[in-house]
Amino acid sequence: MEFKLESLPCSLQYLALMNLSRHLTVILLVACLGQACSVQPSVERPAGRVIILGFDGVDPSLVDKMLAAGKLPNLAVLREQGSYRRLQTTTPPQSPTAWTTFATCLSPGNHGVYDYLARDPRMYQPIPGVCYSLPPVFFPDGGLRSPAKAFAIRKGTPFWQVADSQGARCKVLHVPFAFPPDALQHSLMLCGAGVPEVGGLTTHFCAFSTSFTAEQLAEDLGGGERIPLELHEGKASVNVPGAPEGLDPQHRSRGSVPLGISVDLANRRLTLEFQGRQVTLTEGQWSPWLEWSLPLTDQYAIRAIGMFYVLEVGPEVRFYLSSLQIHPEEPFLNFSTPETYAPELAKRYGLYKTLGWAHDTTALRRDALNEDAFLEEARVQDAWLERLTLDELDAGKGDLLIAVWTSPDRISHVFWRFTDPQHPLYSAEGAAKHGGAIEESYARVDRITGEVAARLHPEDLLLVLSDHGFHSFRKSFNANTWLLENGYLVLREGVAPGAGNELLRNVDWGRTRAYALGLGAIYLNLQGREGQGQVRPDEAAALLEELRQRLRQTTDPDTGAAVFTEVYTREVFPGEAAAKAPDLQLAYAEGYQTGKESAKGGIPADVLAPNLDKWSGEHAASEAASSPGILFSNRPLPEAPHIIDLGVTALGFLGLKPPPAFEGRNLLAR
Repeated sequence: MEFKLESLPCSLQYLALMNLSRHLTVILLVACLGQACSVQPSVERPAGRVIILGFDGVDPSLVDKMLAAGKLPNLAVLREQGSYRRLQTTTPPQSPTAWTTFATCLSPGNHGVYDYLARDPRMYQPIPGVCYSLPPVFFPDGGLRSPAKAFAIRKGTPFWQVADSQGARCKVLHVPFAFPPDALQHSLMLCGAGVPEVGGLTTHFCAFSTSFTAEQLAEDLGGGERIPLELHEGKASVNVPGAPEGLDPQHRSRGSVPLGISVDLANRRLTLEFQGRQVTLTEGQWSPWLEWSLPLTDQYAIRAIGMFYVLEVGPEVRFYLSSLQIHPEEPFLNFSTPETYAPELAKRYGLYKTLGWAHDTTALRRDALNEDAFLEEARVQDAWLERLTLDELDAGKGDLLIAVWTSPDRISHVFWRFTDPQHPLYSAEGAAKHGGAIEESYARVDRITGEVAARLHPEDLLLVLSDHGFHSFRKSFNANTWLLENGYLVLREGVAPGAGNELLRNVDWGRTRAYALGLGAIYLNLQGREGQGQVRPDEAAALLEELRQRLRQTTDPDTGAAVFTEVYTREVFPGEAAAKAPDLQLAYAEGYQTGKESAKGGIPADVLAPNLDKWSGEHAASEAASSPGILFSNRPLPEAPHIIDLGVTALGFLGLKPPPAFEGRNLLAR
């Protein structure tokens, strides 16, 4: 899931000051192109390679069903030749937490990534929980003083960096939340989830229409914006938000680009013109990648790419523009190792998607894209990564290859409503049309696995995994509203719950003892830690236990069902980074999750509300035991493997030594 960060009063510059000690400087040690960047390892490698295929969010229950129906033949072969296990995941079972555990072989208490969002306890504001970027700095005359930079918040060293340091040649493709790219001597890396659009956000699409209402234009889309069209004799002109000055997301209108629109109603097509470029598209058509030049100063502009999609040319004219994202031929913010690898791929394949949140779930949720367009784009993106993976595998010169697809997770998030008759947005008509979308994405998992398996040598190790499973999200639980109704959070005099309280606005911190932020985290307003802390340290343990017990007893008044299966205290996060862990971590029962507004620090009117959002499947604050991923292998594996074990297993197979800090076990050790 994604959050809109441009409205945060806590700037990324502040973040930099708070995190200088944790900055990761990407040192480019090799300046050669593509496969040529691999050099001979300094130690002799075993004959076999390790190939790890990751598929975000693939649920084992659905895999079991499809295996039984014969719909996953290549995974069935792997199961027979080697093994198929439930893969234990992290608490919480969130993608950034789980994939960071995969990468670092550390538990969350040691790597420090607990959620998409963290919080600044002094200011009570959300800040990025995984990574962040800083804009370029300019001289007074507009010349570039220093380029944009990105920084990871995680602690620890990825296992592929450990392998590289011992002479192994690695190819690391689209591992989620492994951004910015790591310093590697012998290896290739292309970042995926975490790479921002040109303004530093997760996503920022544009939706254009001739019939937006005033209410729609005033709505905060949380990852995009609506731009009204006024046609005069079949033509219109609007400004597309470009690169904001200094990449400041609060001022996206600066540096905007004029866009001309010509409507051909008879043939149901549009002609779009900008910066000397022209493209004509019919209804239901995607454009190719189009190049943009976005000036930041009189002397400096960044190159970007984007795609249009035409939804309707008729009584209403509607079209979509994807996030303007980093141009792979000239990245203003590096997302590959070596830095020349991303441009080399553009020369090899042409322009390609660089935005880390590769599937625009927000645009679908806000009706800026339809389901057919979303699924079509997902197929194209999956095929591109498949081609890259197979080409890098065929090229050889590698000991470890890792590639991760995120489409199963994103499709499950927004298409689960078509599979669950108990979901408020379920309809028989919708299920008939789109009820097979998730299974279709799993079938692609199987086919990609088969293509890779066909290229294996007998000595190779193949691991196919997902980081967590999935659940239906039928009702939203608004944790801040619950805290308000139960006297732990207090609003300022005269303020009622509802709109206008986002980002914990209007909280009376002098009388508040606890607050919620993120997908399942609750924090005490602790003296000495929070800016206006009210809870004495000697009171904290008793208050946490009181909150924990009351939350565990919370039931849905409509059904009597328990809302939570467990509520954890921070003792579940032991380690060097435990100080930033939540004081309480929620673990929801089936059908319940944190509401989107509450996750961003909002205080909606109701504690429980039907989930009427297309974001209808979730896992982020479920119990880890009920949310395992999958693990297939062409080797026998023991029971109860954990995602923390896979990097240690890969290093052991390659004859390499894991650092003492790594917490996983070698699943192949005798």
